[in-house]
Amino acid sequence: MTAQPHAVQPHAAHPAADRALLEVRDLGVEFTAPDGSALRAVRGVSFTLRRGETLAVVGESGSGKSTTALALTRMLPGTGRVSTGSVLLDGQDLATASAEELRAVRGARIGMIFQDPMTALNPVLTVGRHLEEVLRAHGPRDRHGRRDRAARRARAVELLDRVGIPEPHRRIDDHPHQFSGGQRQRVLIAMALAGEPDVLLADEPTTALDATVQEQILALLADLNRETGTALVLITHNMGVVARSCARVLVMYGGTVVEDGPTAEVLTRPRHPYTAGLLAAVPRLSAPSGTRLTGIPGSPPDLTLLGDGCAFAARCTLVEDRCRTGVPPLVALTDGVRAACLPAAGRTEPLPAPAPPARIDRPAPGAVVLAADGLRKTYGRRGVRGRGFTALDGVSLTLAEGETLGIVGESGSGKSTLARVLAHAHPSDGGTLHLRGQDITRPARRELHAVRRQIQMVFQDPYASLNPRMTVGRIVAEPLIAFGLGDREEREARVAELLTLAGLDPAVADRHPRSFSGGQRQRIGIARALAPGPSVLICDEPVSALDVSVQAQIVGLLTDLQRDLGLALVFIAHDLAVVRQVSHRIAVMHRGRIVETGSADDVCEHPRDPYTRALLAAAPEPVPVTPVLRKAGVPV
Repeated sequence: MTAQPHAVQPHAAHPAADRALLEVRDLGVEFTAPDGSALRAVRGVSFTLRRGETLAVVGESGSGKSTTALALTRMLPGTGRVSTGSVLLDGQDLATASAEELRAVRGARIGMIFQDPMTALNPVLTVGRHLEEVLRAHGPRDRHGRRDRAARRARAVELLDRVGIPEPHRRIDDHPHQFSGGQRQRVLIAMALAGEPDVLLADEPTTALDATVQEQILALLADLNRETGTALVLITHNMGVVARSCARVLVMYGGTVVEDGPTAEVLTRPRHPYTAGLLAAVPRLSAPSGTRLTGIPGSPPDLTLLGDGCAFAARCTLVEDRCRTGVPPLVALTDGVRAACLPAAGRTEPLPAPAPPARIDRPAPGAVVLAADGLRKTYGRRGVRGRGFTALDGVSLTLAEGETLGIVGESGSGKSTLARVLAHAHPSDGGTLHLRGQDITRPARRELHAVRRQIQMVFQDPYASLNPRMTVGRIVAEPLIAFGLGDREEREARVAELLTLAGLDPAVADRHPRSFSGGQRQRIGIARALAPGPSVLICDEPVSALDVSVQAQIVGLLTDLQRDLGLALVFIAHDLAVVRQVSHRIAVMHRGRIVETGSADDVCEHPRDPYTRALLAAAPEPVPVTPVLRKAGVPV
């Protein structure tokens, strides 16, 4: 495997650090449910942050990470409120501060970087207007104490240049849709920096980004941390990002802190079973093709049903009777690590290393089922020049029965366009496509109906891809109805069979999607895709929106279904570690072309194309790295 020659510096502290800048003590957050009961979303969270420090907060969805961050400046949504504890910023308690005092802190002393720049930015405003609004509240004044518009614009240009936006004097008048995903995230960082804050709260700032863009954003945050002494709280579920970025890590589960300490110590010698489970579920780029990912059994707890015991007890392999009767305190162990685990408190050694991941016994792929030759797709652009954007530029590939072909590349490389063309959701502009030897490039309407029955898709977002008004049973039965398969009784039986195949209880057929977690919703989407009995399943980023433990479960499910049903899979993702483990072969896309293809292990161990090598070098692994801040080689 290609070595990772560069790493973002996980700074321990800025030279100016001498005392706690931010001190959180016994923080509790409650939401009022519709029936008037209190839901305790965060319980007893405590940590300190010094100037220039970098702290990661990790955990599954629902663990309380984002709620904790929002509670620091009392920006909780809806009925949320800080119920206990204090949040001391240079001695000032923000938990009891007035609205006027909080306005002086938000943006000026504590800045926030949100996860999704497309929803955080107003599409009708230019990025310059976004920055000027922030600077109007926190920016420079003229000699009469008035806000200076010219100074604001100059400062906005300076900020865009600081975060690596090319040609900031020109781009300041562009709208958000005219920027790439990574550039939009840079704009959010510029807005957060406008008030020159002491603390940056970054809530999943790289989750939706490709590995190379992710590395650029992390390097930018590290530069800012080093040069300005801004402390960073990084909220993420990506252990590789933690390893590369932060000196300390705080692990949350069920609204509480279950472990914290130096990143190198926690990631290499976890003391809490939950931390160990998260690390075991992380896909490793070093693991060969066919390695089975290990998920954490069960689901995160329902916060309305938490009892008196450890919240992790129902999923823990080390659980004892006493774990169910009392909440374990967060106690200091060795090497600066604290853990809230009764069995761990009596141990002087770290938890035993998990068993090495098992290799899957996969049958050899069969005959070619899908073949593409020279596929082209161009999207038109409005305007007098009328030039189009070439999304696919002569793409050729084959896919065999029982084979998984992984497709990797950055955003804009053509991966999703290829998926839509293969599934006949979009027509191609050139090239040919054959299914079991039959030309399906431009099928007639009746033939198209048959083709779509054979080629089904699993989509990226399990929340947006399911109709919230339909029951699960109706969602899964929809393809059966569309293709005229079976009568009502036969369809009901088929739905029950499909839900079982997807690892769900058939009894959930009468419930609606809102009742399910992200992983469960993705299982429903997989059951729907399997309904018409396809030969080919095209999975477009099927796990990128999921927690790492749930990701392992979904990848394992797809692998089992392929083995049992003989499916051919196209697995599209930007996480090379996941793609390597699930795929027989990998095709690397760049600017609409396949620049490299080969066996999964060969592409990852012996990459030939410079672009492939760059993707591999940028892929974060959950292993603490030598702190060498990347100075060159990453375009900004």
